[in-house]
Amino acid sequence: MRQHSAQLLEVLKSGFTRDVTVDVFHGPLRVLTGLRFEGWSLDADLGREVGSEGSGVIVHASDDGASLVPVGTDGILSPFRANVEILMTIRAGDFAERVSLGTFRAMAVPSTSETVATVLGSQVSVASRVEIKFVSLDEATKRDSFLFPERSLQGASVYAELRRLSGLPVEVTVPDRLIAAEKAWEAAQGGRLKAVHELGRLLDADMIVNSRGAWVPIPDEIGDPVGVLTVGADGTITDIGSEITTDSVYNVVVGSFEDENRVPFYCVAQVTEGPLAVDGLYGRNVRYYSSDLVKTKEQGDAAVAAVLAQSVGSQMYDVEVQCHVNPLVEIGDVWEARGQDRAVVGRVRKVSMSGSHLMNVTIRASRRLA
Repeated sequence: MRQHSAQLLEVLKSGFTRDVTVDVFHGPLRVLTGLRFEGWSLDADLGREVGSEGSGVIVHASDDGASLVPVGTDGILSPFRANVEILMTIRAGDFAERVSLGTFRAMAVPSTSETVATVLGSQVSVASRVEIKFVSLDEATKRDSFLFPERSLQGASVYAELRRLSGLPVEVTVPDRLIAAEKAWEAAQGGRLKAVHELGRLLDADMIVNSRGAWVPIPDEIGDPVGVLTVGADGTITDIGSEITTDSVYNVVVGSFEDENRVPFYCVAQVTEGPLAVDGLYGRNVRYYSSDLVKTKEQGDAAVAAVLAQSVGSQMYDVEVQCHVNPLVEIGDVWEARGQDRAVVGRVRKVSMSGSHLMNVTIRASRRLA
């Protein structure tokens, strides 16, 4: 959840207005503040390699005749140097609070326009309009691929390795673990980002960069909700809770591994009792699993048992929610969505936000099977 005051939580339950501005950074330096932002959108997806992307038009009225239109690597808004922080200000009566939607890397400037005037015989800029496209800061980890193959040593802390490899702060949200076997990281396009995501899986978590500019592990287990999305008169919640699918419900997991001497071995876990038993009416639905971090039979048995428990323990399903804009909602959060006749608690997988007073949220919930 994005940072906020207790009072803002109450304001968001009633009527409010909002406006969105942009601050511009060059490295750690904030070089421009409070720029108007029009026609903007921000889409975040927990399942995407680089979690967030968006676009918008920065509008600037010049007091000194300087233009904000970039030219190549020159200019304050050049995508070769600029990061942008997007800020939403919520107002209700005398109350006002600014929420950072996050800091993003400027990736492209698709179009620009400029209004000029002649002053004392010289043309000066009166106003600039600069369209930008931007992505979340995990793009920097993706671009900073390994120059040479690297290794994470057996017994190293996962969090320590995340900090070493990612180039960003890492927030602790789940208990640390030790790397069970030496892991080689390939010097390939996007290899450093791939390493971060693989290390996250050792914590049973997905890795994202949050609105504070830090890597954070998002655990597989759905915990308690951090807030409630109430669907108002102008919003809709699509209830698909009655849908049942069996494609992802595996009752047999076969693990294929290699030990330290590269000798292959196999581990099998299967359901033997209940409605999902392998000799029952459901039959067999087999999933194959491998990990080069598993090097012993004991580790393999534990790994396939964990994958099987996750598969048969619950069925995951997505609920699409459209509701009034709430700037506090981030991918990875657990929220409760309350419709007219039911409530759903689940992990926020996707958020789409724009200048509209409504936003779209995808919540992944679970249904117990066994």
